[in-house]
Amino acid sequence: MSRFFIPFDWRGHARASGIGVALAIAIGILAVFSPRYLTLDNFMVVALQVSFIGLASVGTAGLIMSGNIDLSIGSLFALTSVCAALVAKIAPPFAAILAAIALGGLIGLGNGALVWRMKLSPIIITLGSMAILRGAVLLLTGGDAVRGVPKDFSGFGQAHCLGMPMPVCALLLMALASQFVLARTTIGRHLLAIGGNRAAAVAAGIPVRRLTLGMFLVNGCIVGFSGALAASRYGSASPAFGVGLELDAITAVILGGVAFTGGEGNIPGVMLAVALLGVINSGIVSLGIDPHWSEIFKGAVLIMAVCCDQLAQEARSRYRKRMAMKEPRSPCAADLPGAAPQPLRDSERRIL
Repeated sequence: MSRFFIPFDWRGHARASGIGVALAIAIGILAVFSPRYLTLDNFMVVALQVSFIGLASVGTAGLIMSGNIDLSIGSLFALTSVCAALVAKIAPPFAAILAAIALGGLIGLGNGALVWRMKLSPIIITLGSMAILRGAVLLLTGGDAVRGVPKDFSGFGQAHCLGMPMPVCALLLMALASQFVLARTTIGRHLLAIGGNRAAAVAAGIPVRRLTLGMFLVNGCIVGFSGALAASRYGSASPAFGVGLELDAITAVILGGVAFTGGEGNIPGVMLAVALLGVINSGIVSLGIDPHWSEIFKGAVLIMAVCCDQLAQEARSRYRKRMAMKEPRSPCAADLPGAAPQPLRDSERRIL
């Protein structure tokens, strides 16, 4: 387990470098075919478009690194945004945001508790949660958007911080904080250890149950905050919010170098992947290409990223086996000078 305590993840940084090159190439192609794309205002629009996907990707990255996954984040995003909009009509803005965060954290903790207690795949548990939460949103709203939120609530999401829209600023702060926790704290290294080998982590005395539940809780809180921020930004909350969010987040996370089996990854790579997906999606529109191609692209990228990750895992496994076979045999008593000759084993006699 010593490899989990190395703060520098060279494999993740190599993947991040590759994504950075791909991002530069994509921007270069757009600069040639659509020069108007390369403006600061346009880049800020793209950043705003992917900010909510980026926030969801931060929590999803932490979950997958620890060996788990949550497919209900899209439905949870819709539910928390509706909750924030409804509470904002009867309470101060901060209370609406806190209510959305608390609801997201509670549901995330419930998913984690079911995954841990039932010993089932998190895919099955959270797939059921996805359907339940989406149905709850539709029942709560009757299929209609929640409108008419107070201006003091919508002012939060529409404000600017450090010259950037609030969602973009929130994404940058969340990404920096998450990378610090994962790379520079014991909790982050323990999460990577759990994702790499849960049995070994338990044997090493790492509090696996507490960290697993905590990661589901944190992921739910991040999605809840993102939902409240979306409701504030748009001044309304639609039950259609978050449709396909889980696919976007998982695609960005796997493309960003996080191993689907857990134990590896970093947040900068994930953020570069989010930026790359945003540039390509907006570039498709800018070039006048049918926007439905973006869905095909995301699916293809997800499949390729998972396949590449699996092939890399198999290659590393073969390499470790070869290195283990090449290790020199430790000396024994028979190898010492003046030692009495040892009788041949039956297998050695047959060879001779």
